Amino acid sequence: MKLTKLFSVAAIMLGIGLQASAQDVTHDPKAKKIMDEVCDKVQSYSTLRGAFDYTMENKAEKITNTYSGYMFVKGTKYKMILPGTEIFSDGTAIWTYQKDVNEITINEVNKDEESALNPTKMFDIYKKGFKYKLEGEKQVAVKVKENGKTVTKTKNCYVINLYPEKPGEKKFHTVKITIVKETMQVASVVYMEKSGTNFTIDITEYTPNATMADNLFTYVESRYPGAEINDMR
Repeated sequence: MKLTKLFSVAAIMLGIGLQASAQDVTHDPKAKKIMDEVCDKVQSYSTLRGAFDYTMENKAEKITNTYSGYMFVKGTKYKMILPGTEIFSDGTAIWTYQKDVNEITINEVNKDEESALNPTKMFDIYKKGFKYKLEGEKQVAVKVKENGKTVTKTKNCYVINLYPEKPGEKKFHTVKITIVKETMQVASVVYMEKSGTNFTIDITEYTPNATMADNLFTYVESRYPGAEINDMR
């Protein structure tokens, strides 16, 4: 048998093995217990302010882009601030502001959509439409903020993998969640798309119960003078 055929057969067998492995995953009670504790802790806060790094990576195309930002969460309301972009929602509508063109796009909230840039879904995404499994407890290099700078520290973490129950309806095949055992806080969430692109949110700082006005999560005209409005609702 030619070497190319051997590689082809091996690749097919590996694909079958990976598919069977994913199908074998159900709802791991150990993973659920950990995620329930994390979710309950976040939901006990009146608000949550955080700093994060957002990375898009496609190894095949040799593309890696990382941006630092801030998130604000209050119940179903949220705001994400990235360089040149703001995304905010009052739980009913979503406003996306692009600074370079001074333009705001308004969309209705899709409650079934999972997005790397929606922090209200980050902590309870496992509750609907996913199977999950505890990959293990391991030492992981996580990003944290110290004295205003982002540094990397090794922490004892739980790593949990989520798999869509209906993979044909999702753009991603796996969501990998890393949780620091000592604090029971999410350190990172990685959305692994079928296209080969990974989107990673590394949460570098948590500030619970910070004071936040409700108008932080809605459109206030004076904050965006002259902005063009595209209402897609």
